Amino acid sequence: MEQLDACLEENVPVISIFWGRSPEFIAHARSGGAKVIFSAWDAQSAAEAVDHGAHAICAQGWEAGGHVRGKVSTMALVPAVVDAVGDTPVIAAGGIADGRGLAAALALGASAAWIGTRFLSAKETCIHPDYVARLIDACETDTGYYDNLFDVGWPNAPHRALQNSTTKAWEAAGRPKPGQRPGEGDTVASSPSEGKVVRYQTFSPDTETTGDIEAVAMWCGQGVSMVRKVQSAGDIVLEIADEARKIISF
Repeated sequence: MEQLDACLEENVPVISIFWGRSPEFIAHARSGGAKVIFSAWDAQSAAEAVDHGAHAICAQGWEAGGHVRGKVSTMALVPAVVDAVGDTPVIAAGGIADGRGLAAALALGASAAWIGTRFLSAKETCIHPDYVARLIDACETDTGYYDNLFDVGWPNAPHRALQNSTTKAWEAAGRPKPGQRPGEGDTVASSPSEGKVVRYQTFSPDTETTGDIEAVAMWCGQGVSMVRKVQSAGDIVLEIADEARKIISF
């Protein structure tokens, strides 16, 4: 709640809420004058969020990178959420990385798309060059969906990231629980801001990180197969919009 209060004190106009005490946070954000986007994992959670006052819904499919609460694909989730929330705007997320995905999301009834992984390759990002290189080389099968693998800060928080030596060692060991994971506590990298980075730590390697970058968590979704070059964020937006426009007007 302290982070939300800080946003409201700075008059942040839009608050994105994901996980946590949803009704309480939605009410508090609204009372502070902010618009609220709630990330839903199924139609029921979307409808409940609207009942609690959410202004818009982000329908996040299982393909998404980072924290992923649901297990329904974007293609199936978006129309179900659209039907469940009536006139409330729906933003589609998960596996969308080009104009084809945006056009598909709009065809399913979404008002917009929430795109993350594609922008990891933007010139403006400060992630480590090795991270960017791995994204560009990856295909759609190179990510993994993990339950409580990386220490994200709260239990039962599944997430999606690129497979690497850390994830493969954990898989080979039979997916043991925290406290029993291979190499747990090993220092694999370091950064000026974070200090030492240990295996399984939630940390995205930035340009100042040194060490075994490959072993650090690299969040991304299954749309990573569409990340093929480094561009400015503006060029990415224009390329996606132009491609979607051509498809829709065909």
